[in-house]
Amino acid sequence: MKTKTYLSLAVTFCLLALSLPSQAQLVVYDNLGTSATAGYSEANANSPTFGDQLTLSQGGVLSSISASLFNSTSGGNTGPILTGSMLIRIYDNTTAYSGGAITNNLLGSQTVTWDFTGEGGLAAGFYSTDTFDFSGLNLTVPQNILITQTFTLATGTSTRNGFVLFGNSTSGSSPANVYIQSSATVAGLYSFSGNPSQVGYTVQLVPEPSAFALTGLGALGLLIRRRSLV
Repeated sequence: MKTKTYLSLAVTFCLLALSLPSQAQLVVYDNLGTSATAGYSEANANSPTFGDQLTLSQGGVLSSISASLFNSTSGGNTGPILTGSMLIRIYDNTTAYSGGAITNNLLGSQTVTWDFTGEGGLAAGFYSTDTFDFSGLNLTVPQNILITQTFTLATGTSTRNGFVLFGNSTSGSSPANVYIQSSATVAGLYSFSGNPSQVGYTVQLVPEPSAFALTGLGALGLLIRRRSLV
């Protein structure tokens, strides 16, 4: 199974509290570290889009997203995926999506590349995961988001693409359903009997500076207070 997995002391302290944590990246959602339980795919000709609603452990500036890509043998598919692109969209899900066409506010999107040519392709019956840098978007996301992924085959003879279901998230949470939409499937939320219905994702972000500003100011106040007692 391939995975790509795949000044004064007080002022100085305050500045450090504001600057150092802003560089730290936190995993705010993750279920890719759990066991894969099942996969789902549709024909490329259906132009499928898959996704999930995620409740992150906190909001902040998006750093990276890890996702899965499944090359299923369903429908008699035996061809490999060599290269392709995936459009990943991030929506504000503060008001939770409930079905039908997505009307949530689109926060941002990015097209990422999958390339399996060095390994001879992603064979039918196998899946892969990879991590993609989203820091260039400088995108601040709320705690509740909806992520969707749309894969387009560039080279290879595979006729299908899909996603992998993983176990319950170890950071953040997700409801027991997933988003599916294609020319053959009405847009909506679907669940899978006997399996945790969570698309595999890992989300990392840089916490919002305001969260650290309060910490820094609190430390500054404490140092000033201590100085006044001397």
